[in-house]
Formats: sequence, C-alpha cells, structure tokens
Amino acid sequence: MKLRNLGAYLQERFAPVNMGLFMVLFFTVRGVAAVACAEGCCPPYADGPALAAVGALATVSFFFRLRVFDEEKDFALDALNHPQRVLQTGRVTLPQLRTLAWAGTALEAGWSAAQGINTLALWALALGYSLLMRAEFGVGRWLRARLVLYALSHMLIMPLVIWWLFSAYTRGLVLAIKYLPLLWLLSLLGGFSFELARKLHAPAAERPGVDSYSQALGYGPALALTVAVLLAGGAAQALLLRALHGRPAAYLVLALLLAAGLVLYTVAARRPQEARLRQAEKVVSLVMLTSYLAVLAEVYGLGI
Repeated sequence: MKLRNLGAYLQERFAPVNMGLFMVLFFTVRGVAAVACAEGCCPPYADGPALAAVGALATVSFFFRLRVFDEEKDFALDALNHPQRVLQTGRVTLPQLRTLAWAGTALEAGWSAAQGINTLALWALALGYSLLMRAEFGVGRWLRARLVLYALSHMLIMPLVIWWLFSAYTRGLVLAIKYLPLLWLLSLLGGFSFELARKLHAPAAERPGVDSYSQALGYGPALALTVAVLLAGGAAQALLLRALHGRPAAYLVLALLLAAGLVLYTVAARRPQEARLRQAEKVVSLVMLTSYLAVLAEVYGLGI
C-alpha cells in the first residue's frame, strides 16, 4: 500500500480533525479522572507524558478500527453510492485496512495492561462490544430497518470507551464517582447528536439507497429529534461544568453554540435547504468538540 493512497483514504474517511477529536477525548477523560482523584475518590496517579501519548494513540486506534468495521459492513453499498472513494477504487484495500486496524489492537492492549488489570478488562469489554457491532448483533437486516435504534445500539460504545479510559487513572472499576456518569452522558449525547446531524437532508437532496434520518422519520420529526438530543447534550455538559466549578466563559460559549444550532434548525424547518443543514452539522460538531475542550480548560484551570 502506497503511503500517498493511505493518506488520501485517511483524509477522506478518517481525517486528521477526527484523530484530533479522539485525542482531545482521551485527555479530557484523563483530566476529569485526575480531578476525581484529587478530591479523594481514588488514589492519586500520574502516568507521565510518554505513557499519556501512547494512551492517546490507543484511543485513536480504537476508533480507527470502528471505521474499518464500518467499511467492511458497507463496502458493497458504498461501491454503488460512492464509487469514487479511495477504498472503492482499489487504491487501498480492505485487507490492508484490516491489517492496520488489528496492528493497533496490540498497542491498545499493551497500554491497557500497563495501566492495570481493570483497565485491560474494560478494554476487552469495549472491544467485545465493538465486535458485536461489527456483526450487527446478529440481527443486521432487522436493525438496519430501524435506523434510530441502529444508531443508539452503536452509540453505546462511547460510554464503554469512556469507562475504559477513566479506569486507567482511577485504578479500579469506579462507578460511584460523580464525574463518570456525566462523561458517559456527554459522550453518548454528543456523539448521537452529530450522528443525527450528518444524516439529515432536505427533501430535494434525498438519494435512493442512502440512509438518512430525515427519510426514515420524516423531515420535521428528524429535525426535532436532533435539536432535542443536542440540547440534552448541552445540559449534560453544563452539569459537568458545574461539578468542575466551571467559569462563566465556558457556559457562555456553550449557550452561543446551542443558540446558533437552534437558529439554523429553525430556519431549516421552515425552508428546507441542504446548505443550511450542512451549516447546522458544522455547529453540532463544534458543540461536540468545544464540550471536551471546555471541560479540559476547566481541569487545567483547577491546576490539576
């Protein structure tokens, strides 16, 4: 496989901005866990920059494997609907992507083992659930006919990843810490709102054979669901910021982004336009990114 072709594939299907987001997710979880330990919920623990960097790469590797799983499941359909893609034109192949994805598994396992048996066990749990996702839980045809349920079943990987990473810095299967459920909610709702936003289309832009929530639920209900999940995610972030004694600026940024999303979806509801929905999708992605960055900023503001 030529590096140029791999680079083109990554730019198209697993762009650097995605890798950056997953690294931010890792350092956010690491920082919140440090706050929890500083408050006496668990023994203090510091891993040093080298091991933290490996953890960030392990997180990216985990999500890259999920992307490869999706490519395997959707290859035939994507060949019909997106024949121009790097994978579909043969510049990279599924066996090559599988080799890269499973090579990353060794990195994840090694980092998890270095953090302790509980972290290794939770990584194995997340990996096992991802394999169930790859098999579509054995009911793929039934599940694909229920797009929202399909998305929810796959979004549940997020709390498992959060738990895996959190356990590395709390040295146990910690469930009682107040921060962990809030991180679960934030990751689940943030990921689900983005998933909904990216698969909303104006009626004129719908394509046969291409799944969308606006097609499955109807245009208006799909917009309403997206807004509801977006606001719920905003509430989860506000609760986490409150637990961290967040500064007013963090709440202000959150409020402004949510307001921008509401305006765009309100306008799109009245006058369906594909360009407006793509603008709203960018706002939703910004909400997801800034939710982690704001929490990270508050953690560093506490001097952890």
